[in-house]
This record gives sequence, structure tokens and C-alpha cells, in this order.
Amino acid sequence: MKKKNKIEISVLITNFNNQKFLKDSIHSLKKHKFKNFEIIVIDDQSKDGSLKLLKQIKNIKLIKTKTKTKFPSYNQMRAYFKGYKKSKGKIICFLDSDDFFEKKKLEFIHDYFKKNKEVQIVFDKPII
Repeated sequence: MKKKNKIEISVLITNFNNQKFLKDSIHSLKKHKFKNFEIIVIDDQSKDGSLKLLKQIKNIKLIKTKTKTKFPSYNQMRAYFKGYKKSKGKIICFLDSDDFFEKKKLEFIHDYFKKNKEVQIVFDKPII
């Protein structure tokens, strides 16, 4: 019996009404050569067709939130926490649904943590 690879990286994407960017955001992950990762999208009760789009995309985990507050940043942090609880990766990456990852970012992150075992967190500068 072939042993399945353990998931190395979990990419958590929070979404609220970003249908127009969501497909490109997820596609930026799927074109990586590094394949040992999972995509978890946490949708915060979108009303713009995001859910319909997400249901058509294969190989993602979709989590729908059930409650919402009037504080958007709290909703986003709570959504990330829900995604974190369902994640299987040793490394957690956060990606906004209106953003994307450069082509080799996952491979770079994986290799960096492998070489620098004492490091527990990494931040990068966004490209504008």
C-alpha cells in the first residue's frame, strides 16, 4: 500500500464578497510546483456568488461561518482560527482572497523552515 504524503503546508484563505478576485487567488496556489499543501477557504457569509464559485473549484476545503459580528477584523481572525483547527500542515500560511502568492513562494517557505528549524514565524513584505 502506497503511503500518502503528509501535508507540509496549509494555506488559509478568508473570504467575504471577493468573488472577482477569488479564482485568481486560488489559481496562484495551484500553479506551484510544490504540491504538498492544502487550501482551506473560510467564507464569511458572502452574498456575491463566492460560494457558487468555490463549490466548482476542486481540491479545496470549504468552511462556511455561521455567525458574524459588526467588527470585520474580528470576523477575519475568527475565520482564520476555524481554518487553523481544520488544517493538517506543519506550516500555516495566510492569504487574503483578493491577493496571490508568487510562483515559488510555497517551495521557498517550505525550504526555509526545513533549513532553519529554530524559526517559528516568518513575515514578508507585500509587492505593490
